[in-house]
Amino acid sequence: MKVTLIDYTQFAENKLIYTKATRLTQGLELRKEIDRMTSEEKRKELAYIARTVPSSWEFVTYTFEILGVTRAFTHQLVRTRTGSYAQQTMRTLPMGKFTYETGPSIEGNLGLRVAYDNAMYMIQQAYDWLITNGAKVEDARGLLPTNIHTNIIAQFNLRSLSDLVRKRWTARTQNEYYQVVMAMVDAVVDVHPWAKDFLLSDKVKAAKELEDLVNQAMVIGDADSKLKALKLIDLLRKD
Repeated sequence: MKVTLIDYTQFAENKLIYTKATRLTQGLELRKEIDRMTSEEKRKELAYIARTVPSSWEFVTYTFEILGVTRAFTHQLVRTRTGSYAQQTMRTLPMGKFTYETGPSIEGNLGLRVAYDNAMYMIQQAYDWLITNGAKVEDARGLLPTNIHTNIIAQFNLRSLSDLVRKRWTARTQNEYYQVVMAMVDAVVDVHPWAKDFLLSDKVKAAKELEDLVNQAMVIGDADSKLKALKLIDLLRKD
């Protein structure tokens, strides 16, 4: 898996401050005033914006190239309907010798891994045979496994990305999805360090820390109590 931030809003700090301030005033003079602000003044203003109504966040966007992930993951990702996506096709592009992901519970067990790999080999052979014997690619793809590797371009505005992180920054998220989200956060914070306050608010971090503590405490314990605690954590993550 590889996540690359390939495009993002330029002068995002100024845009956030301006779109927030235009509720009171607007125009060239305001933009000039923002241009004259020091880095410290902008930092304080952004910290304030991160704690207020997030409508202005929608003016800042990030575009990610996500390579070598599974279709299982992308099926979940695109449920974030406020994002934009462009995904590698399997309808017109023959997959050839496809690669696939092996889950950790299978990877660490030799017997399970052998059965899994054998099944993938049989799928590959059947897929190739169908195409060789006249099947259309769009029909043969019905055999392809959910864990086949694919590539996708995804774009989110800051508000949508923040919402995605809040919901997926949890150990109960599928591990692959969790790893992609962490990589996306790292890529954004690398170009916009101030964005950490928007993506990883104190509330989000507190929910994750509490979840980790619950999981550690309940290694041996009451499953019902753990479930109730995790439901309360989910409420903490919501607005």
